[in-house]
Amino acid sequence: DEVKCEASILSKNSIRRPDRVMIKGDRVVVLDYKSGRICSNDHKEQVAEYMDILRQMGRYNTIEGYVWYIPLGKVVKVE
Repeated sequence: DEVKCEASILSKNSIRRPDRVMIKGDRVVVLDYKSGRICSNDHKEQVAEYMDILRQMGRYNTIEGYVWYIPLGKVVKVE
């Protein structure tokens, strides 16, 4: 099991740094923290981009992504 904070994931054109990446076997969970009080589709799109990069790596069978709005106590799953 691995937990990586602000770990870099590389795509062909850029480097991305999700707040947390948790890996167990062939399952990976990406979590991005937000300190604002507004839920935005931009935040979900950001996590979806991280998930797409991880899919392209071909190492993980299960990839999940979440945005955690800390002040709201709300966790939003990214599909």
